[in-house]
Amino acid sequence: MQILDIRFPNLAISWKILITGFILILSAGYLNGALNAALSVGLTPASVAEHYGERSISATEKTILEEKGFIEEEINLDAEEGNDHDNGHKEGMHEPESGVKPISLQEMAQMAHIHLLGFSFLMISIGALACFTVLAELIKAILVGILSLAFLLDIAGLYLIRFISTDFSWLPVVSGIIIGLCIAVISIRVLYELWIMPTTA
Repeated sequence: MQILDIRFPNLAISWKILITGFILILSAGYLNGALNAALSVGLTPASVAEHYGERSISATEKTILEEKGFIEEEINLDAEEGNDHDNGHKEGMHEPESGVKPISLQEMAQMAHIHLLGFSFLMISIGALACFTVLAELIKAILVGILSLAFLLDIAGLYLIRFISTDFSWLPVVSGIIIGLCIAVISIRVLYELWIMPTTA
């Protein structure tokens, strides 16, 4: 059984426009996801560790809580002495009045479920585009393999940070960069074949 031979340079203009629009929308979705991560978590290993590790209130979160009326009690080392008062401050150091707690296993599972559904769509869609290119089969296999592994390590890294050690905070950062690079490389190659590469007979 012969597999249908599809080449991007030979596609009709309607298909070229469709796939170009798909790449632009897909890229915009990933960039918006990256922006959301940057605003809510941060893009450095330290910010990832703070958000998914033993949870503490960051400056940004504190500002949001203050605007909503929930103000975290400040620790004053010069306050009047007393065992009860000191104990209250010590407790405040570990558990803020805002009630913010470490992410639970259920919350991690919910987050992973939602993200992996989206990742699977990204994987099958951008991976299919990569497989339709005229690149060497080995290169396509490497690209798709790296992309698949990076998606898995992105979520695995968050579990490792939360339940093993914040020393793994570099893993989601690196895997996110790899995912972005793979999508960029595949998208640029597809656009090149669609619009620049000469058509074949």
